[in-house]
Amino acid sequence: MAENRPNYCQLLGMNPLKESSYSLADINKLIQKMGEVWANESRNKQNDTEKRFKSERLVEAIPHIETVMADATLRHKEFTDGVTLLKGKSQKLVQDCVILTNGKKVLIPGVMDPFLKKLRWEGVKEDDILQLSGVSKDKPPTVVPQKVENAYKSLRTVDTFTTVELLNRLISHPNLEIGLTPVGYGTSLEELRSAFNDCERRVNSVRQDILPDQDSYINCLRNVKLIIQDDSLMNTLTAYGKCNKVLEPVISTIELESTGQQLQRRYIDDLLKTVPQQELDTDMALKILQQTCYKKKIPVNFSERESTMDRCPHCGHLVPVDSNSVYCVVCGKELKCVCPSCGTIQAPSNSVCMKCGFNFTEGLQKSKIHLMNINGALDKGMIVKAEKELQLLQKVYPMHPEIASIKTSIERSKADLEAMKKIFGEAYSKKKYHEAKGVCDSIVSKFPGALSEDLELNHKYTDAKAKTESADGYCRKADETDVVQQKLDYYVTAIRICPDHPVAKNKLMEYPPYGPADAECKFDNSKCIIEYVPPKESGDNEIIFCIYREKNNFPRVDEDTRPLAEVKGRSFEDTSIESGVPYYYSVYSKRWGILSREGCHIGPVVILAEVQDVKVENIEGGLRLSYKKPKGCTRVRVWRCENVKNNASYIELGVRSDTVYDDVGLKGGREYVYLFVAEYDIHGRTERSAGTYVSRVAIDTPTPIRNMKIKWNKSDGTFSVKWSSEHKVLLFSSAKKIKMPGTLVKMDDIRSWMKEIVPIEEYPDGMRFNVADGSVLYLYPIIPTGNMGVYGNEFMLANLKPFRDVEKVVSNRDCILTMTWPPGATAAKLVISDEEVKGEGDPNAETVYVRKDEYLEDKQIRIPMGKSRRKFINMFAEYEVAGERISSHGIALEVFSASCKKVRYDVTVGSVGTILDFVTDYGVPSLPPMVAVRATEGIPLKKTDGEIVWRSEGVTLHAGKATEEVHSKGFSDPARVRLFFENDADYNLYRFIHPLYGRHS
Repeated sequence: MAENRPNYCQLLGMNPLKESSYSLADINKLIQKMGEVWANESRNKQNDTEKRFKSERLVEAIPHIETVMADATLRHKEFTDGVTLLKGKSQKLVQDCVILTNGKKVLIPGVMDPFLKKLRWEGVKEDDILQLSGVSKDKPPTVVPQKVENAYKSLRTVDTFTTVELLNRLISHPNLEIGLTPVGYGTSLEELRSAFNDCERRVNSVRQDILPDQDSYINCLRNVKLIIQDDSLMNTLTAYGKCNKVLEPVISTIELESTGQQLQRRYIDDLLKTVPQQELDTDMALKILQQTCYKKKIPVNFSERESTMDRCPHCGHLVPVDSNSVYCVVCGKELKCVCPSCGTIQAPSNSVCMKCGFNFTEGLQKSKIHLMNINGALDKGMIVKAEKELQLLQKVYPMHPEIASIKTSIERSKADLEAMKKIFGEAYSKKKYHEAKGVCDSIVSKFPGALSEDLELNHKYTDAKAKTESADGYCRKADETDVVQQKLDYYVTAIRICPDHPVAKNKLMEYPPYGPADAECKFDNSKCIIEYVPPKESGDNEIIFCIYREKNNFPRVDEDTRPLAEVKGRSFEDTSIESGVPYYYSVYSKRWGILSREGCHIGPVVILAEVQDVKVENIEGGLRLSYKKPKGCTRVRVWRCENVKNNASYIELGVRSDTVYDDVGLKGGREYVYLFVAEYDIHGRTERSAGTYVSRVAIDTPTPIRNMKIKWNKSDGTFSVKWSSEHKVLLFSSAKKIKMPGTLVKMDDIRSWMKEIVPIEEYPDGMRFNVADGSVLYLYPIIPTGNMGVYGNEFMLANLKPFRDVEKVVSNRDCILTMTWPPGATAAKLVISDEEVKGEGDPNAETVYVRKDEYLEDKQIRIPMGKSRRKFINMFAEYEVAGERISSHGIALEVFSASCKKVRYDVTVGSVGTILDFVTDYGVPSLPPMVAVRATEGIPLKKTDGEIVWRSEGVTLHAGKATEEVHSKGFSDPARVRLFFENDADYNLYRFIHPLYGRHS
């Protein structure tokens, strides 16, 4: 049993986490005790043969157990192995947890006791298992305060989720007769509390036979009342109830589909997508589901990380793993290995990557070869070869641990080589071949392979070396001859081949050229022309002139000073001069690379540039000046003169340091001339430019349109606009509100920002135009004046779609409205009146708002008729546009109550006239306009079936009765005469009961 044996801590019933608490004497007592137990089990004939066999093997293992426990090292290893074993077995509990969104593992109630019984490990307690498994016996965090939870539970006892549902249930209860308008989620908390108090008083005061569930409602109202005065708790209760209502189908699905296996977060997210997203609070929903699954003992992983159990190939235990798990949490060995080529995580036993086919053994061998090549290339200074070998190494073994350090070494060597190459290149470009050869010799000594990798460097080095050696040869010839002129010729030849040859240069410095004289400066626009007198020997083609320039001081010139330019001739044009900056120039002669000892000098030279990009534009009440300040300019000054005869005085404007200045208060229609002067402060004195003149006529700005009126034409759906102006007016529109400074704007800017409206019909003071349905536009009346436009007040035009398919039904003295909502509408606004159709904002009308979600909940809008026999309703669809609530055109409805007053009348024809007697309900004050119609044959059934013989504007009643005397011959045969209401709408309030006469044959 020395191999593949059980752990001795488990056999003896010892807690492996408490090794220090067991002495050797205690362990020996346990061994003796368990040995007796095993011996009795092996001898007991009532046990099955398998158990007797196992017990006999345990008795045989007692000497080995005593040996292991007697040795301190072996005993410690046994306890360590016991901890590993116990930790592996305890990982099973992770599958029986609710893993919270923060990753905390909460154990489901009732799981621990059965697990300990199956474990059969004496001495191991519940706390030990919790410690090793990483799970907790805490409960998920509460979602809402306890008061809110109690109120919600009470609401569920009466099958409601929120306070709004509870109150609407009571308000709509037919037996309670609570005369309140139903509340909604948009109702303010104060109105909600008022409705709650009314409902509570009514519920407490009625008899139980009227409200059979009175006790349940009273208890519910009491619990809600505990939080009714706290705004925060009330809002929390509403959100909690709405969220629970949305989650009902989700919870039912989880209960139905749960099989005991731990559900993953992806499963929960897919379920949450099936409910209305606009009504879902995801954070609260997850907290509610955490508590629900904990109570219903459904294991779920709510964290973002996928969690499954996999068996470790080394220790054989089920351990929690995810896509990022590489090592076993029990034994610490590799669960998977990472491919160095593609990074794929896979089994450690693989010899070839399952994704890219990388051979782990061959890849390591190739990487060693590439490392040797890289180090060899760096030793030889072959940077390019080292970089190529590094690319091959990265391709074979992208995750090699030495790649970072190799990159650093290559970059450092490359930077040193590039710096030395740069010095060589500068020297070679200046034809300093001797210096270039010395630099390249240093490169070769440090980087031997550099010339073989860079052919251009190799070619230049060979050329510099050859020229230096050739110059050395001429210098040796000069040393060998005693003829002065021939010696000089040899040195000149050497310096022509290698201009920086030190020997030839030192000898020729004894024969410098003469310098130029009499330098002077001329200006041509922004160019500075330097002219000078060459020396007498300038006929020598070897002489050139070096131009040196410096700011604020004469340049210091020596053999190493780089000139601004080298020219031949008598002048030099400097086009790179800056305005306002004092320049100093020095001109020297140069022959055979040797400067003259003397030169000519001139300075300071200053160009005074004029003010640039000058613009004068019309603005409201004046002109806007804009310009660009020249570089080097200290300040810009501007003078203005009104271009009128006998008045040429200029006034200076206070432009200060601004480059844009508004010159306001000018007279429209007059021309103004502006003078722009740039000033420069140079060495304590001020210099001015000649100045720039610009003229402009200030426009006479018309009065902006402030009184525009817009009217919707119901007949054809177009719009008419009116304004008061003597000038031509253009109308522009924009889908968004545009802020424009002042009232004068460029027409080009207006046309780029907005769209001009093309009228259907134009009037002297307005136009008629069309707008697409459902659009919201901002209208801008513009009066064009040249290239500018006078901008008036903006007006918002909302051509929003009204409700469609509106239907009305009167039931139980309530008007029930249904309609089709246009896209984008957020609410319905109803203006209600008993007299006539009222418009928006009428103080004498009742206004009711219904949000779209409230309508979708009830599928209708209910308007109580009350005691009114007729109501006028104007319905508007409301939209949210740029943070504002805007209404569509109204739909007018006339609604009558279902009850009608019966009107009886009798016609009596006398000798003097005809008497009409009217009788109706006692409380009716008057009857609407009526007409009497006589038919030539039969009786009239409609107003158009005969001749109107009598008309009344209305009849006043007293106690429901009235008598009218009519002097008309049309009533001579009352059987052919009937009364009708002149307005058909009055039949919704009244019904005639016509008298019966004997019918004519």
